[in-house]
Amino acid sequence: MSNFKGKAVIVTGAAMGLGLAAAEALASKGADLALADYNGEALEKAKSELNSKYPESKIITVTADVSVEENVKNYVDETVKAFGKVDGLYNNAGIEGKQAPLIDYDINVFKKVVDINLMGVYFGMKYVIPEMQKKGGAEESLMLHQLAELEVF
Repeated sequence: MSNFKGKAVIVTGAAMGLGLAAAEALASKGADLALADYNGEALEKAKSELNSKYPESKIITVTADVSVEENVKNYVDETVKAFGKVDGLYNNAGIEGKQAPLIDYDINVFKKVVDINLMGVYFGMKYVIPEMQKKGGAEESLMLHQLAELEVF
C-alpha cells in the first residue's frame, strides 16, 4: 500500500464503522486526518483512539452533517486551515434508511437518505476538488486511486 506521510485526507462518517476503519488505515500509513461526522462525542473518542495508536499523524475533528452544504464547506475550510491543503477525500458518510415496499416508504426518510448519501457526496466533491486542483491534477488522480486501494476490512 502507498505511503500517505505528509498527505492531508478528509474522512467523512469517521466516528465508527467503515469510516473509522479507513481513518485507521490512513493513519497507519502516516496520513494527517480531518475526521468529520455528525456525532461529535463518538468523533472525539475515535480521535483519541487513533492518536494513541498513531501519534505521528496529526488529527483534527469537525462535527458536521454532510447533508448541510455549509457544514461540508466548513470541514474543508478547517482541513485547509489545519494542514494548508487537502490531498484526498474518503467520502464515506451514509445511511441505509429503512427497508419497506416503495408504496409504504416514508418520503421524509427517502429525502434524508438522498440528502446524506447523494448530496453529501456532491457537496464533498464540490468543495474538495478545487482545493486538490490547486496542487495539480496528476497528484489529485493518484491520491484518489490510492484511497480506493485502502484495505479496511
